Amino acid sequence: MTALLQWMTATPLRAFLAAALASLVALLALPMAAWLPAGFVVLALLAGGLARAAAAAAGAALALLWMLAPAFGPAPALAIAIAVLLPAWCGGAALAATRSLNLVYQALTLGAVLLVLAIHALLGDPRGVLLPLIAQLEPVLQQVAATLSQWGIESSAEQIGAATARAAWATLGWMVLLHALMAQFAGLWGLARLREPGLFGREFRQLKLGRFVAWALAGTFVLSLAAHRLVAGGWQAADDVVFVLAAAFLMQALAVVHGLRELQVIGQLPVILAYVALVVAPVALVGIGFADTWFRFRERFVKR
Repeated sequence: MTALLQWMTATPLRAFLAAALASLVALLALPMAAWLPAGFVVLALLAGGLARAAAAAAGAALALLWMLAPAFGPAPALAIAIAVLLPAWCGGAALAATRSLNLVYQALTLGAVLLVLAIHALLGDPRGVLLPLIAQLEPVLQQVAATLSQWGIESSAEQIGAATARAAWATLGWMVLLHALMAQFAGLWGLARLREPGLFGREFRQLKLGRFVAWALAGTFVLSLAAHRLVAGGWQAADDVVFVLAAAFLMQALAVVHGLRELQVIGQLPVILAYVALVVAPVALVGIGFADTWFRFRERFVKR
């Protein structure tokens, strides 16, 4: 693997071709590999410098345009390519300049929050914008409602559509954040393979959002609760920000679990259970990540 990474980042032309191939693999393996082309761009930026990173970004973007334009049209395909590559590029540039994965983690989280707030400010009624699209998906929603009914969950197509429209923009903000973070992780992992084994693991186990983000989550959560009590339906912008910030703390919780495992405080089973909790009980992990801001679980055991 190390030799392959060295070959792919050796020249701008190789970086161009490797990133284009990464885009093809990402589309074939959606959604698991959606971060792959952006991750290679970050690796090229960290290991090869600006010229090779620019070549990699061009290769990834052209491949995405070639594959997506026939289905969506040139303009939407270009928008998708920018959304896939630009946040990761910005994060990678910050990582190269600061050498701090923590700082990039915090900046990308706040950037995702600003994205959600900008959507609300520009669209005015983000849910209303989605309603025509939801109406076109009526047959699909009917099938989903029928499937849920077989599982004992009674919900109409209208209710599912309304819930989808309500959660769509918060989910978009979180997906942009997750995609950009995964690209930083992939780039730093590749750099560690090339130059310093163990670098990525050390940086990941130290991840934390800090008290400013924690207080922002607490304040927005209180604001969201108050809005739901005072206004029917609450304040959607506050709800979306709470969702994005809470989801960001999931990554800190995983860093805590891996940090405690490295310190031999816990065994392998709690690590496995933590990843299971991502699906079945994510709120519990959010609580761990949030509490670590003040209790500093990893630092307490290091001192001992």
